[in-house]
Amino acid sequence: MEQIYEAIELFLANPQNVEQFYESQALIEIDWREYDEDIVKYFNKAIGNTISVRREDSKKPYGDDIILIYKDKSMIIPYQEKMDRDTTIKSINELIKDDFSIRLLVDSAEDDTLSFCVLPNEQWEMLEKEFGKNNLNRYFIKVTPMIKMFDLPYDVVEYSRLKKMNPGASFFTIFSYLEIEKREKNLTEQRHKGEIELKVYLQQKKEISSEKEKFISEYGLKLPETKSVWININFNEMF
Repeated sequence: MEQIYEAIELFLANPQNVEQFYESQALIEIDWREYDEDIVKYFNKAIGNTISVRREDSKKPYGDDIILIYKDKSMIIPYQEKMDRDTTIKSINELIKDDFSIRLLVDSAEDDTLSFCVLPNEQWEMLEKEFGKNNLNRYFIKVTPMIKMFDLPYDVVEYSRLKKMNPGASFFTIFSYLEIEKREKNLTEQRHKGEIELKVYLQQKKEISSEKEKFISEYGLKLPETKSVWININFNEMF
């Protein structure tokens, strides 16, 4: 994978030469209509063909389940009603995460074909040390369980507001942050409607807040100032 590492390193040193990077063969390009089993083959080839694949009759509308096997771990790709590219890529990343990480080239995020790179974790860490965490994340965003890649609805007003404050941030970085905020708002609405208990709400709120803080730090986002508000909590509800 040394050639992939060197191509990414060269690109980060000269990000204006993006066309040269696209020609380097360091990227795994996935079309939104791609067959999911082919996607597994692309990433498997990139890491040395160490993933085994078998199919299992699931009696589901999309057909057979895809089961991934890597070292001593196995995983059924958890599709819902149909197969989808996001679930496939996130599942591969989850399976190999102890050794490798998949990242999305953010410049490709507004196209029908998205471009990805996969490297050993230690090589991503080397790039982070050489170019800085925020700079690396600006061009290559991490594939996480919550990320959305091929389905990108977003609030135009909120996006414009954050883009003005972060002109150098990519579309995908801002969108990913807005997705975290959306989950936080949905959680608050669930609490107001009485759909979740207070203890559950507070725990999930804490987890999302921690996720937001980590994302803001890693991607160097600037946010508008917010006014402090008093929140009245009936602690008797907790017990």
